Amino acid sequence: MKLNKYISVHKTSSKKIAEDYISKKKVKVNDLVITDIFFPITKNDKVYLNNKLIKKKNSGYILYNKPADIDSNSIPLHLKKFLKMFYNDDDFNCIGLDMGVCGLVLFYDDNKFDRLVNNIWLLFDLKFKNKLNNKQKNDLIKSMDEHSEINFIDDKNAAVKIQIKNQHKLFFMLKEFSVLLIDRVLIQNLDKFDISRGKFRKLNNLEIFNLKSLSASPYKSSGH
Repeated sequence: MKLNKYISVHKTSSKKIAEDYISKKKVKVNDLVITDIFFPITKNDKVYLNNKLIKKKNSGYILYNKPADIDSNSIPLHLKKFLKMFYNDDDFNCIGLDMGVCGLVLFYDDNKFDRLVNNIWLLFDLKFKNKLNNKQKNDLIKSMDEHSEINFIDDKNAAVKIQIKNQHKLFFMLKEFSVLLIDRVLIQNLDKFDISRGKFRKLNNLEIFNLKSLSASPYKSSGH
């Protein structure tokens, strides 16, 4: 993002006012006074106006119910355009853009939330092509860390509760099986009850508060 736009987005709401501050040498990027209105700002830069740090405003959180064949390199064009506009030049993070996995994806630009991400709980629905025998079930159970849970609905279906920091272990183990479906149905307290496959929506303030509080009780509202 260019310096004039950064100041406009996060402080002045006006590029003209931002450019006036820059031209009058009132703006620093990290420790340097910058007079170039188009100076590129990176994610880790700190911008100061009159020696006061400009606090970055968060745009919000977007919940997307993705098909299994979508990953970071194949985001649908309409969603890609929306994210670029919503997050100011693609400055965002995400949970859940794994190829071969369908279900919930969370986009966000909140650096404070980044520190919580590894402890976020996920719930997956698994559907296997063939019936699992007792040995296969036990192998799956043993592959779980001590805090994760796996429940077998029947011989072809299971539900797994696991933290983000451990989900790679689950994906690795599932390579040993013929899996028809890996569906991420919960991200912490967020579900997809009102988001059909391929659709997305913005989280409201209460949902964001509950998510950041690591609440485990899904919040539903008829107001979406």
